Amino acid sequence: MAAPYRLYGAELSPYSQKVRAYLAYKGAEFEWLLRSQKRQEEFARYAKLPLIPVLVGADEAVLQDSTPIIEALEAETPALAISDSGVAFLSALLEDYADEWLNKAMFHYRWSYGPDQESAAKRIVDGMFEDEAPPNRDAIEAAVRERMVGRLKHVGSNPDTAPAIEASLTRLLDLLNAHLNGRDYLLGSKLSLADLGIAAQLQQLLSDPTPGALIRERAPRVVAWVARAMAAPSGGGSYESLDALAPTLAPLLKDELAATYLPWMAANAEAVSADANNVELDLAGKPFRQAPQRYAAKAYAEIRRKRALAESEALANLLEATGCAHYLAASEADEDDGDDEGED
Repeated sequence: MAAPYRLYGAELSPYSQKVRAYLAYKGAEFEWLLRSQKRQEEFARYAKLPLIPVLVGADEAVLQDSTPIIEALEAETPALAISDSGVAFLSALLEDYADEWLNKAMFHYRWSYGPDQESAAKRIVDGMFEDEAPPNRDAIEAAVRERMVGRLKHVGSNPDTAPAIEASLTRLLDLLNAHLNGRDYLLGSKLSLADLGIAAQLQQLLSDPTPGALIRERAPRVVAWVARAMAAPSGGGSYESLDALAPTLAPLLKDELAATYLPWMAANAEAVSADANNVELDLAGKPFRQAPQRYAAKAYAEIRRKRALAESEALANLLEATGCAHYLAASEADEDDGDDEGED
């Protein structure tokens, strides 16, 4: 009997791995299918956009894009439900940070450094052809490298922005390593959407030579947590209160999210609204410049919508104290359409 779900994805796609880990945690029966050459025709039948992951149900219903996939399945039978609205919003905020900002570091390291380019291109070609021997492997790997390096501009990676991106990752590792001291997961002893989002990006960074070495040397608790969240997420446990989380979560919000992700999201949304050619700002004292991303503007509007729905005095106080509050205030100018410009 066929599995209830078929998940089309790739080993090197953090968004695919996020959904894969979620389905495993949820105990859902699913078949993991690489988006390979031999499955391209069937993948194209289901995908509205040529992006992964794509989840197909037994009834042939199709879901696409990692966050909407998880939210749709959570609406049917929750596995990550958080009763405290403030903690629930922080879970959504951290997951969005991973999707819209941390992915920049993942893509930057993978396609900016020679050894990482070589490793990733080889693994991508392996996935494209699965068990078959690819013809002209060297030429195909070179074409993959050229295509992906050419896409660095879409995440804002270039020699000028590299210091900001790399400093952001280093800062995140230090803050996460401290926050995970004595915790199994980011919000307590139970997996959350925040874990899935951030761990999926870091799992990819760990698989690449340059950032993998950095993470293993600098943040051993982060390494262990990524394995828990992605390779063997277990049920049970509970979420902590905001008061319990705040001592080590507040620095993460203040020194990383309010210093990089939220200013960039706000500036990007403004640039999209103004139909500007570039987003330009300083992040934590370092210059950052890239073309606007419409999908990120849409995500920014959505995270502000979710903030408006979270009625929690403790959350309001935490966001105000960490410099996040004014970035998350609802606005009629929020962008509400766009296309994904990230990695598939």
